[in-house]
Amino acid sequence: MSAPLRVVAITHRTPFPPDKGDKIRTHHLLTRLAARCEVHLVAFAEPASDLQHLARLRRHFASVTLVPLDLRWQKLRALPWLLTTRPLTVPVFAHGALSRAVADLVAGVKPSVFFAESSSMAPYALAHPEVPLVMDFVDVDSAKWAAYAEKARGPERLVFAREAATLARFERKVAGHARVSLVTADREKVLLDAIAPGVTTEALPNGVDTEYFAAGRPWPEAPSVVFFGAMDYEANVEAAVFLVERVLPRLRAVHPDVRVVLAGSRPAPAVEALKAVAGVTVTGYVDDMRPWVKGARVCVVPLRVARGVQNKVLEAMAMGVPVVCSPAAAEGIDAGPAEALTVAAVDDDGRAFADATLGLLDDPARAQSLADVARAVVETRYGWQPRAERLEALLRGAAR
Repeated sequence: MSAPLRVVAITHRTPFPPDKGDKIRTHHLLTRLAARCEVHLVAFAEPASDLQHLARLRRHFASVTLVPLDLRWQKLRALPWLLTTRPLTVPVFAHGALSRAVADLVAGVKPSVFFAESSSMAPYALAHPEVPLVMDFVDVDSAKWAAYAEKARGPERLVFAREAATLARFERKVAGHARVSLVTADREKVLLDAIAPGVTTEALPNGVDTEYFAAGRPWPEAPSVVFFGAMDYEANVEAAVFLVERVLPRLRAVHPDVRVVLAGSRPAPAVEALKAVAGVTVTGYVDDMRPWVKGARVCVVPLRVARGVQNKVLEAMAMGVPVVCSPAAAEGIDAGPAEALTVAAVDDDGRAFADATLGLLDDPARAQSLADVARAVVETRYGWQPRAERLEALLRGAAR
């Protein structure tokens, strides 16, 4: 029998409810890991309402420490760091209470290994170099900031470019310390290997809870599309605006009664404003996303910037809803476009994306065929349990 594995897992968000990308990943990996190992969870509660999930999380983990985080205040505190050569990501997520919680666990539990999720959590592990680290970068965030810099203008462009450069140096340092570094997709592994050549990296893709996101639904009578995700995330906000302003008018030229649903928590002002457009629904937070996704004929994911594997694409595929997505959103998913996805460019005029969407709105037989193949792809390639078992193997290897 393997020796007991004691893991201190440090995550930048509370891994419940599993309702957005990083929370979905940490929830499914860590709860499955905790069923086989001794896992102590330390996480930020952001928003502070996540503290209500403490009792539920304690059903899974050996111990749970949640630290409330006010991101607005933290961002203000980080501004003086603009005068340094260090990334703003570090001070934004620097918190004394979380540092003390990790230190107390190192002294009391004597962990076999750290699991840190996202580069913002790496400093808490680096403070205890005697404990081996498995680092889950999830995505290479410096590349995300570089992509933002390419689109931005003026002072914002300079700030984004600075964060990309300084964060890449920090990612190199972290990857050099970690026994193994994880990312969600092969393309992210290529990026990390370029930043930190010679380190051990591995792609551990996201999965899908295929029982929760079950297939099966009638073909919706009304022509409708849904885009879902955290609606305060910049890439999602941009995609929602593009969908309503550029794509919807072209859909309406063919289907005057077409409806667009923007489903997801904390809609930014730019998303809230889209409610003024006839036929557009902005849901805000919903307890269960499945009825909103299954209630649409087509799920659309018009992301210009996307890192790693998009959970929203996999979840729609699992639910048997046909997907039209951008090349960025499709990249990293192990399914050829002809198999399970319709991939369309997100050009400025929206024509290509609208034409691809209309091709499914008007052809239920083709849409169902695409959805059936997509569901089969998810069932065979994207279960969470094999990924959790691989993570356990990597943690045990690092602990040795």
